[in-house]
Amino acid sequence: MNKRFFISSLIVLLCAFVPLGYVSADDASNTSEELDIKLSPNDYLFQVQNMKPGDWAPRNLIVSNNGRQHFDYQIELRNTQDEEKLFNELIIEVMDGDEILYKGNLPNFEIQERNLASGKQEELKFTVFFPEHLGNEFQGLATEFILIVTAEGKEQQDVISVGGNISNGDGNGSGATSDKNGAALPNTATSIFTLLLIGTILLSVGAGILLIRKAQTIKDQRI
Repeated sequence: MNKRFFISSLIVLLCAFVPLGYVSADDASNTSEELDIKLSPNDYLFQVQNMKPGDWAPRNLIVSNNGRQHFDYQIELRNTQDEEKLFNELIIEVMDGDEILYKGNLPNFEIQERNLASGKQEELKFTVFFPEHLGNEFQGLATEFILIVTAEGKEQQDVISVGGNISNGDGNGSGATSDKNGAALPNTATSIFTLLLIGTILLSVGAGILLIRKAQTIKDQRI
């Protein structure tokens, strides 16, 4: 009786711990293939109101590789408004240290694909210029755009974006978000908490069986 009780209790306890071990192995496997790009700031790079001809606005964008994969990434600049008058005239410059990666108007924005090793980050300097020659016809106008950053790993892709909002005079934009413009966000959901819950429930059941068996044994001894 005691031998069978011991064996059955041991099996129950082992079953309770199996999901925990499975979680650890599965999580480690997913982590080894993780592709994770982060931007700072992660909402708006530019929010400039009342920008006038001759003004400029410098901003720093930090691109970080927080995953275990090296990746190549590219940056796309996309207009998010039907109104293109101000968007077509603004100038943007992108620099990596002293190297100019791009300088020209917003519609023609293009920089070469860049590489970022796992655990590394780089800081790019973006500057938007409001050309001096623009006249009164641009007063009160606004433009909105997003910078879409796409990281390409071995077999994975991660897309993230950051917004830009430039206005002149009374022009006020509402900003842009990545989901509004179709930029896919990384799927970071995991089943680890579900498996942990299952393991905890099984462990509790095993403990309950042990207590019931022990109480029954004590009762039998008294009889």
